Amino acid sequence: MFRRIKSGWQLTRKSWGVLRSEPGLIRFPVVGGLISLLLAAIFFVPAAYLVDSDPTWAGVVLFAIGVYLLAFVGYYFSVGLAANADARMRGERVSFGAGMSVASSRMSEVAGWAFVATVVMTIIRAIQERLGIAGAVFGALAAAGWALISFLAVPVIAIEGTGPIETIKRCAHLLKSRWGEQITGNVAIGGAVFLIGVLPAILLIVGGIALVATTAAGGGALIAIGVVVLIIAMLIQQALSVIFGVALYRYTADGEAVGAFTEQEMEQAVRVKKGHGGAAPAGSI
Repeated sequence: MFRRIKSGWQLTRKSWGVLRSEPGLIRFPVVGGLISLLLAAIFFVPAAYLVDSDPTWAGVVLFAIGVYLLAFVGYYFSVGLAANADARMRGERVSFGAGMSVASSRMSEVAGWAFVATVVMTIIRAIQERLGIAGAVFGALAAAGWALISFLAVPVIAIEGTGPIETIKRCAHLLKSRWGEQITGNVAIGGAVFLIGVLPAILLIVGGIALVATTAAGGGALIAIGVVVLIIAMLIQQALSVIFGVALYRYTADGEAVGAFTEQEMEQAVRVKKGHGGAAPAGSI
């Protein structure tokens, strides 16, 4: 466990190093987040009103469209970020416009992937909610497997320009070719971001709520600060996740670590079963 925690912090630190060397990368999740907030207001508010006042399919359809568009926007800007992160780790100069140009050239692929991802996650949630304990177990396993595929999907789309089905096949091939059939866990980074950003933000918000009864101004200030810190932490977490996803893609596709990452760190980035020949040491982060 301590080995995985140490590895996670190290990978987060190196992903942060890429972001710090190219601060403009944070513009992708920021702009994407602002557009997502606007779309949420446009679709979810009227959808909630329709469902509450007149429970017909109109509200459900409007909600579904909103969910899809949010997924599309998220993947669209993530593809732009991935393209720039890849170029930056290979020593090239990047710009926000260049990243958006790549994302725009992949628009149909992003649209297809957003649809597939939305449908898959909807099915997984439905299984978890409606099939009791068995559904919860199966859903958790399916979600873990899908998380592995999804982690590499953004860099695969950004760099190779594949459609949704080809992306799934490509991600599965990359993972199996590097770690074999013994993959048991997903890939994630951000423990440091949680401890340094998300957790303090939650504590500030909770403290502010508790303080409102005594002093509304003081409690409101704490809540506002907590929300701002939480938003910043989430934006940084999204950027770091995409950056590391690109590094992992380059390692699985080319067999070489890029940037400041090492091959050992990449090899330990995915948890595999112990005791199988050729499998990497367990090191899910």
